[in-house]
Amino acid sequence: MMLIACRLPKYGAVVFYPATIGGCVTDLSNKNHTVVYTDTFPDGVTIDMTIEEFSGIWQNALLEDELIIEFTPEEVPDVQH
Repeated sequence: MMLIACRLPKYGAVVFYPATIGGCVTDLSNKNHTVVYTDTFPDGVTIDMTIEEFSGIWQNALLEDELIIEFTPEEVPDVQH
């Protein structure tokens, strides 16, 4: 599981779980900020990042989660766990 950490515009940070992000838009009052909508933050959270930067990170995080393959000990009995 990969998480995305982003700075908030004034101070602090927020951490997103990529699979719960529903979308993002450019902040109308500042094109260098992005509003991210998630299951946890349905009203949106404004982050200090352009939409191009954030969407690239989000896409990579989703792809990374897709590429992670987990095996149970029964599936690979010859590997030491």
